Amino acid sequence: MSRRAVPRGYRRFAVRSALAAVCAASPPRVAMKIRLIAALLLVPLLAVTAARAEGVGFRDIALDLEGERLTVALWYPTPGPAGRTIVGPFAMAATAGAPLAVGRYGLLLISHGTGGGRLNHRGTAIRLARGGYVVAAPEHAGDSWRDDRYSGTSANWLRRPRQLSATLDRVLGDPEFGPRIDPARIGAVGHSAGGYGVLALIGGRADTRLLARHCTLRRDEDRGFCAYGRPGDGVGGPLPDLSDRRIRAVAAVAPVGALFGEGAFSGTTAVAQIHRLDADRVLRRPWHADNIVKLMGSRVHSVVHPGAHHFAFITPFPAAMVRAIGAPAKDPAGFDRRAFLSRIDRRILDFFDAALPSGPIRAPPLNGRSNEWKRRRRPPGGHQGSIRRLGLSRCRDP
Repeated sequence: MSRRAVPRGYRRFAVRSALAAVCAASPPRVAMKIRLIAALLLVPLLAVTAARAEGVGFRDIALDLEGERLTVALWYPTPGPAGRTIVGPFAMAATAGAPLAVGRYGLLLISHGTGGGRLNHRGTAIRLARGGYVVAAPEHAGDSWRDDRYSGTSANWLRRPRQLSATLDRVLGDPEFGPRIDPARIGAVGHSAGGYGVLALIGGRADTRLLARHCTLRRDEDRGFCAYGRPGDGVGGPLPDLSDRRIRAVAAVAPVGALFGEGAFSGTTAVAQIHRLDADRVLRRPWHADNIVKLMGSRVHSVVHPGAHHFAFITPFPAAMVRAIGAPAKDPAGFDRRAFLSRIDRRILDFFDAALPSGPIRAPPLNGRSNEWKRRRRPPGGHQGSIRRLGLSRCRDP
């Protein structure tokens, strides 16, 4: 097993506190033994309790919402070795039907963009599952590759967040997965329209009148986005509160942002990581990711990815599908989608590890320049160096 990234200061604070209490109550000779035992037991224990999963399980579950059936893909830590599963044309490094590993986990929802599917971000889901999370990705009814009845309509902006909340209900109510989810560690990841959806879950209040005005005044400047709207859909108005207070943090990649205006996030207490893809030609600046960052202020951490296009966050398609899929499957010359996904997945995982910490110990203050914890490297001197830095050498005979 590889070591799980733990925010800087957690191990040191926990072990120092426990050791100080034991040393204070121990005779001198016992104190010396405690130091030796700590060297042999405490440091390895920390490595084991902070371990990430090597194996990932996969299965589909279903839920019914307002007369519609939604399929939800689940990825999760499993005790077995890494396996391989094929679903349609897609191969995944996951074992179908494997049991959930013993433990208590955070839960992350993933919401695909318009015309996508539950397997769009399977690579990211597997990375997050290896990082110790249960990951649930619904295929959005009415706005997917197989069912576009509501794509480009005002109703779609209502339906998507509600489907995400229903997915959360389904997983938490599952007899196998529900009891193993830590309710204080629930977040969501969204791409494009999915980015809008996860922001609505943390209290972002959308207004479709802003969308209508935007595409009336800026259609030529934001043509890729405004082309998705359906003629005759109407102007609409402010959407109701679609928030789900169980969601503590979200990561939105190239999110739709033109629906949000002044005060849209005034009631938001959750934190967000917004990823702007700098070569995005579908959602043009400054009306989407930039607008959200401006409106959220101190509650947001912005990440810019130079050279990344709108569809770069989608896991690569099999070569045989590229021509038929078109733009979502293609990359400009010189752009390495797999390398980009490796970087952004790491940023997302680090963000959730910091925003949704496990265990009762409170994290040290976040670095002012970033909401992400830096991964701790092995200190000089191996375990002996670790012992000195953890303060174990202070428990010594007088």
